[in-house]
Amino acid sequence: MFNQKLAIHFSSLLLCLLPLALLSGPFIPDLFLSIITLIFIYISIKNKLWFYYTNKFFYFFSLFYLYIISRSIFSDSIILSLESSLFYFRFFVFSLAVWFLINNNSKLLKYFTVSLVFVFLFALMDGFYQSLYSENLFGITGRLDNRLTLVFSDKMIMGSFIARLFPLLIGLIILNFKSNKYSFLLTFLFLILSDVIIYISGERTAIGLLFLSTVFIIIFVSKLRLTRLITFICALLIIFSITIFNTKVKERSINYTVDQMNIGNEGRVILFSEEHEKIFVTAVDIFKSNPVFGSGPKLFRYYCDKIKKLNEENGCSTHPHNTYLQILAETGIIGLFFILIIVFYLSFKLIKHIKSIYLTPDKRTLSDYQICLFACFMLTLWPFLPTLNFFNNWINIIYFLPVGFYLHSIYESK
Repeated sequence: MFNQKLAIHFSSLLLCLLPLALLSGPFIPDLFLSIITLIFIYISIKNKLWFYYTNKFFYFFSLFYLYIISRSIFSDSIILSLESSLFYFRFFVFSLAVWFLINNNSKLLKYFTVSLVFVFLFALMDGFYQSLYSENLFGITGRLDNRLTLVFSDKMIMGSFIARLFPLLIGLIILNFKSNKYSFLLTFLFLILSDVIIYISGERTAIGLLFLSTVFIIIFVSKLRLTRLITFICALLIIFSITIFNTKVKERSINYTVDQMNIGNEGRVILFSEEHEKIFVTAVDIFKSNPVFGSGPKLFRYYCDKIKKLNEENGCSTHPHNTYLQILAETGIIGLFFILIIVFYLSFKLIKHIKSIYLTPDKRTLSDYQICLFACFMLTLWPFLPTLNFFNNWINIIYFLPVGFYLHSIYESK
């Protein structure tokens, strides 16, 4: 016999364990997400909770899902393309499940915050250990000497993990912890340590994301503006000292970047790396071959080998390393239209919030907590940095996790 209360508590537990699972790579967190999603679908249908499905968010992503499915079916490699698109629905339904769980477990927000705090402490500790001993706490090393790995995996994306979940952590601390010296010290500590470890990670994308979220928080979050400015300055001083006295970190974060960008050599400066630029060119060529509908989800890898054989200047990879180029190459202008709708929605909300700051400062349209969630969305949608595969399981969990918290925050107020 199905015990709904037990199922909700079990799903809540999996959600709280999700940040820790993300440190292991894609499989375990995707398993947790799938279980949470299936339980939610069963309960919502059984209890006829149709309001979770009758909202603009669900309609919008359902249309996007139907589009990428149809694009896969009419692609040149149906099976390969469907590997990415067929079960993509689980990510946006997961956001609904997070919303549902928060509604039905009054302590979940606080429990998840505590879990995320401890996971961040664990990840930061492991990151500093790696910087000293070139392996993580479990003896795992990355393929490159200049990058930090996840705690339970050789995936060299520790910086991305911290940078992308950092605004969510700060938002949850603001929401759940009262303004006292303990929460202040905790926030102060996390801000500085996260800045330093992201720099040490050697991920230029993570450093760029950190800078973006920092500027965003300083401008829009009222309670943390001065604190974030002070911690950022402190972190810069620590980073400067580490760079001077630690040749290994300097080699990883400065010299390697300078070499990749061709700075100081004859010729033009390369924005990211020569390999990245070649892959970008390939993505543009694939887009040109079918600009309206694109080649189909996951088919960048299918076409790039053919293009590279025709033109050695083109680069090849499993994906274009940029969300917008991947969307254009694999789903065309129509696919990009969906992304731009999200950008316009967030921009509209942000402009409305800016107006409220000046016209009705006591009644801002977005809370500091929601602004931090917006910072997560901005990092997801920022177009000018290299990214992971848009259809990658691991990164999509990070993309859609804050969405569930945002849906709860806006519908709770209604």
